[in-house]
Amino acid sequence: MDFMQRQGQIEKVKNQMMQVMGITDPAEFQRIAKDYCKEMAVEMCLPYFHRLFSRISKVIEKSRDKFDKLDRVEKLKAVMKAAMDDVECVDTFKLAFEEEDIEAEGLKPEKSGQLRNEGNAAFQKKKDIDALKLYTEAMFSAKPETEEGKKDIAMALANRSAVLIKMDNFERCLEDIEAALQFGYPHNMRFKLLDRQAKCLTKLGRYSDAVQSYNRLVLSLKEANLDNDKIEKWKKDTQKEIDGLKGKTDNPIEPTNNKQKLELEHPNKKIPQFSDCVQLVYHKKLGRYGIATRDIEAGELLMIDTSVTHHLLNATRSTHCTHCMKRVQNTEGIPSPIGIGTRFCSLSCSKAALDTYHPVEAKINLNKFFWSRKDKRYEELSGNIPLTFRAITQKPLDYFMTTWKDTFENVDAKFGAEFKQEDDICKYSDYRNIFFLEAHRQERTNDEMLSLGIRTILLIVMLRHGGYFGEKETPYAATMSDAELTMARIAFHIQEGIQFNLHSVDEILPNKLSGIATPEINEVGAALFPTLLLLNHSCEPNTLRICANGNQSIMVAKRKIKKGDEVSDNYGIHHVSFAFEERQERLKRGFHFSCCCDACANDFPRLRSLKEALPEAVEEKFDALRPELKITMLANREDVKDNFRKKNHQQCLKKSVEMIQLLEKNNIVYPHRHYELAALSLLSCLWTMYGNHH
Repeated sequence: MDFMQRQGQIEKVKNQMMQVMGITDPAEFQRIAKDYCKEMAVEMCLPYFHRLFSRISKVIEKSRDKFDKLDRVEKLKAVMKAAMDDVECVDTFKLAFEEEDIEAEGLKPEKSGQLRNEGNAAFQKKKDIDALKLYTEAMFSAKPETEEGKKDIAMALANRSAVLIKMDNFERCLEDIEAALQFGYPHNMRFKLLDRQAKCLTKLGRYSDAVQSYNRLVLSLKEANLDNDKIEKWKKDTQKEIDGLKGKTDNPIEPTNNKQKLELEHPNKKIPQFSDCVQLVYHKKLGRYGIATRDIEAGELLMIDTSVTHHLLNATRSTHCTHCMKRVQNTEGIPSPIGIGTRFCSLSCSKAALDTYHPVEAKINLNKFFWSRKDKRYEELSGNIPLTFRAITQKPLDYFMTTWKDTFENVDAKFGAEFKQEDDICKYSDYRNIFFLEAHRQERTNDEMLSLGIRTILLIVMLRHGGYFGEKETPYAATMSDAELTMARIAFHIQEGIQFNLHSVDEILPNKLSGIATPEINEVGAALFPTLLLLNHSCEPNTLRICANGNQSIMVAKRKIKKGDEVSDNYGIHHVSFAFEERQERLKRGFHFSCCCDACANDFPRLRSLKEALPEAVEEKFDALRPELKITMLANREDVKDNFRKKNHQQCLKKSVEMIQLLEKNNIVYPHRHYELAALSLLSCLWTMYGNHH
């Protein structure tokens, strides 16, 4: 078609459009067309989630009055039909699912091989740390979906294991060897890997396992590309090693772990994540809340809670373990065998993920839905969506269909507070923790119901595409099956609760602590901590909490809590940071309640207005504790290691508690500036000693 023919067609289409739109002025049409194109250009740069949400909203708005009158189930059906009957919406879904992952754009097979060769060169020059980094980068540069990519990963893992055995890191060496074998390390080379495995097992006192590895080595020689003389030599040398292990009794060496760990000395028998000094009670107006069963001293450990479900931020997926949320250093980690961009800190985390949620998530890569083309970054939205997604994919469809199909709507606010049976125990892993969350369902507006409905249907389509419902001809059916409708109702219900109950998972940044100062932390992801949620909010809480061990939350007493007093948490809205009116407004908007704590009832001042005068004798004793704190709280990573060796941080923790007890003993009334200074010191110690580190 020549230029004149194309122009003629364009003019014909333009005239037809003007006629349909009722426009007679070509200039007006040109202006509208420009505005529309500009709007479309902006729309195309938005993350897929925004585009889908916006499009479905526009379709629903055409019959909004009718939609608002529908019950919840009919709303979900209507949203699915509106989305799947809309060509633009379906096309956007297809783009989101089929477009290459942003993390994959720079990955090339030759890059993996090149990095591995650079690692070999560093290893030969005895630059072990450099070699570890290069081998690690090599494996995360490969594409695990391809056979070539799997081989590249296996080779890099095997090479990294050679560095680790040289460094006497036998536990990690064994893990890399096992991972290399799982990724399909070449059969003709396995004899060397099995020899390395046997030597590690011997060093760790696992003699019977070492013999098994040596026997596997002998069998693998059949596939080795070696001449007969070399094979016989390997057999002879291996038999000598086996003979040397005969008669030895296994004496396994416990894995080394330099990080200090907190443990509850006396767990609560009914809620083992709490100490037995905390008891859960129920009140019609206050709901579930904790009280002290005895006097609790400042610094006492009250809770170690583990998330029942969690999810990384989009931006931290390539730096943290997707399963336990621990940071994965650039010399460690194992790639997912079925998805790009995901990494695990260990084989145990990889296996746990692959046995549950990861096969579904790897087919979808939820992250792609939040990538902004305009800003070239992820837009981090509320953790509600990924948390709901993970809460579902953690369990198979049969679990929900048999266990929760009818139960989830019977919301009992007293769950976890009333134990009617002797063996009733509220464990963090109990999925009732997800279903029985306070969600303020009676206060939902029509706009909120529409928003929840759209997000639910987006999740159902993602689950379809991920194979959660089994093989389907198309994930774009306008009608939901019985199983899909049940899961849509459950997903809607879970989102309602998670919205008001999620917590961020954080890590402390290095080189930031200096004396008594608020630790600077970095958000890693979001989680649902079921035991923590049993406590009520206070703007002047009597507890402190940190994030530890990846996906755990640890709580200690901030000051003395008397027997019978409520044990309270803080939702991030504290009287020292926000004035009364602002606190109330934030809590009402974000959590749908008005706070009646002592700080609100008595209008406690912000930090700059707190009392700071002390009796002279008390001030002298208080100040005498602070210089030692400033010396021992230096917190670059090397200082932390040195202080751990010298146990100075434990001393620092003790001094922080003594500062609080000094104020209490001398009847210094809270709120007071010195209580906050001492609490900051205590919090800094806890983060440094036990918290997640960058």
